[in-house]
Amino acid sequence: MNVELKKIDEVSGAGGEKYQRILDAAVEVIAERGYFNSPVSAIAKRAGVADGTIYLYFKSKDDVLRTAIDSTFEKFYRKVVDAFVTLDAPREQLEYIAQVHLESHSVNRSMAVLMQTEMRQSAKFIEEFSHHHLVKYIQMVREVVRRGQEQGIFRKDISDGVVAHCMFGAIDELLSSAVFTGREYDARNTASQVIDVLLNGIAAGK
Repeated sequence: MNVELKKIDEVSGAGGEKYQRILDAAVEVIAERGYFNSPVSAIAKRAGVADGTIYLYFKSKDDVLRTAIDSTFEKFYRKVVDAFVTLDAPREQLEYIAQVHLESHSVNRSMAVLMQTEMRQSAKFIEEFSHHHLVKYIQMVREVVRRGQEQGIFRKDISDGVVAHCMFGAIDELLSSAVFTGREYDARNTASQVIDVLLNGIAAGK
């Protein structure tokens, strides 16, 4: 268990509820105002706590944001892993990963806005995200693709890494469209289409 998750799991009761309020407030405020225009005092006010209370839980504003992102993605991974207990077909697994990824916009729009805008303006956060969550996401998809290749479902002459990056990129672009244009997607149907295009292309069958 990483440090951030351990911190989250160790805080309970009223403290745990306050901790989560701070995380939620940070994401909302930063998504609305931008990282550099979001002082700790604004986050504290939104969370309904004193400024100093934030420092009882976090070292800095960076720490709050980093923990919020880590918490969001750990919930994503846990949801996928739990679903894989009953979903064992590689194609279904890919569709489910895509669906949960697409649902992130409706589940927490502020986090989606933050990920598509604010985080991309910070080289430090992009590097941290790439080294932690993107690597883990890509590896998860690669493992599913490899299982499909071993079972003869997917072509073996295609790089599982290329497939994983194409899948992430396609969904990420759809989320960007949702954030910047306000367009809504049916997560399940769109996920099925993304995987269909990824696996079969757009050529009409003969």
